[in-house]
Amino acid sequence: MSKPEPKFKIDEVAILQPPHPSARSYWGMETTVLDVIWAEGVEDAVHGLHSGWSYQTDIPAPPPTDLPEDQHDGWIWSEYDLKKKHEPGQDFADLMVELTKISVPV
Repeated sequence: MSKPEPKFKIDEVAILQPPHPSARSYWGMETTVLDVIWAEGVEDAVHGLHSGWSYQTDIPAPPPTDLPEDQHDGWIWSEYDLKKKHEPGQDFADLMVELTKISVPV
């Protein structure tokens, strides 16, 4: 099975939106992607066993839990922790089709 394309590229600026409580203070911060890593069958704090793209950024990810074994450096962000800074807009042709369907009574 082939890997999907990563959502983020190196040097891209993203917005942190981590769902886990240990990272709540990071919500909304801008971060720059430094490295893109494929993680295969790793244990994820939110989803259990997980495969997908992960990202090392200029803001290190915190430990996912308060457990003693998690208290070390080297954590990275999962793809669901990041949001595009600028989401792609609607395609112009699709927008024009949508606008032509609108009727405005006068």
